Amino acid sequence: MKMIISGDAMIPGSLFEGAVEKHLKKYVENYVVGDFETVWSKLQERRLLVEQSGPEIEVVPEVVLNHPDAEILTGLFVPVSSKLIDALPKLKVVGLARAGKENINLDYATKRGVLAFNIMGRNAEAVSDFTIGMMLAESRNIARAHMSIKNGGWQKEFSNISFIPQLKGKKVGIAGFGYIGQLVAQKLTGWDCEILVYDKFASEAEITELGYTYVDKETLFKESDYLSINLRLVPATKGWVDKEHLDMMKKTAVFVNTGRSGLIDMDYLYEVLKEKRIAGAALDVFNEEPIDPNSPFITLDNVTLTTHIAGTTTEALTGSPYILMEEIERFFKGEKTRFVLNPEVLENPEFKAWLEGVRNGK
Repeated sequence: MKMIISGDAMIPGSLFEGAVEKHLKKYVENYVVGDFETVWSKLQERRLLVEQSGPEIEVVPEVVLNHPDAEILTGLFVPVSSKLIDALPKLKVVGLARAGKENINLDYATKRGVLAFNIMGRNAEAVSDFTIGMMLAESRNIARAHMSIKNGGWQKEFSNISFIPQLKGKKVGIAGFGYIGQLVAQKLTGWDCEILVYDKFASEAEITELGYTYVDKETLFKESDYLSINLRLVPATKGWVDKEHLDMMKKTAVFVNTGRSGLIDMDYLYEVLKEKRIAGAALDVFNEEPIDPNSPFITLDNVTLTTHIAGTTTEALTGSPYILMEEIERFFKGEKTRFVLNPEVLENPEFKAWLEGVRNGK
């Protein structure tokens, strides 16, 4: 088989090669490598547009156009549009080294009999670490004190001067109990926090068995001293943090979002922060990235803002291709897989015939 690796500025195609050599050498006779966007700032702009509007707005990468006989395509943010799929008539497998699936036209892939993989949890350790760091940075004024010194000052009083908290014993609400939410909860047990969990796909028994408290959405917002948003952005969760629930939060609460800005009514969150109806917020994601220099959030004295870096660690990036290639290898071997996005393709007669040939070495 022939594989196309389409990397980018975050994970260059060259970093996929070692993973291919380790896991797919038996199946892939040759592979070609290209990077569809090598400039970091441009990649951030393009990936955000794709997340908002889908992959059809993008052009087909040159490496794809030059190798129409490929049967496998792998990458990170490569835009897998219907145009790209049509440019690869032999394509049978697409693999994305990320949890998100916004950059693949999954319906069209399924229609064409192309099996799609992603990987979950690749940056869960990184994001969970960062989430706790954001809790501390905002509530303990770490970034603001740093900036005071950098600007020649020595500021010791901040907007939360009357209720600067310690983490110990606080109620930490976690919205979304997937890989990241579970790690945030686990790591916070070292601070002796009470963990409140909301996840409609998790059972109360499962949460209770882990020593956490299962709550409904209203209780999550009303009782949390810190509230961490770890949900995935899907149509059902768009605007999930709305006016009604923001109004339920404690005046001393800290709001943390390392997920997606589309989960939040950002305009109303600004109003809540401006009027000091909660203590503060720590935000790693925004509707427009880079953030508009005129964004009203920049004017607030009770926010910590970062540049969408929660999941960016060396380990999270370099390990992702290996997780993906190992998953594809397991599939080719007939072993149980975890990250197939469209399993209905497995019933496609043409795909089944192709897969049988792969497994029989034909």
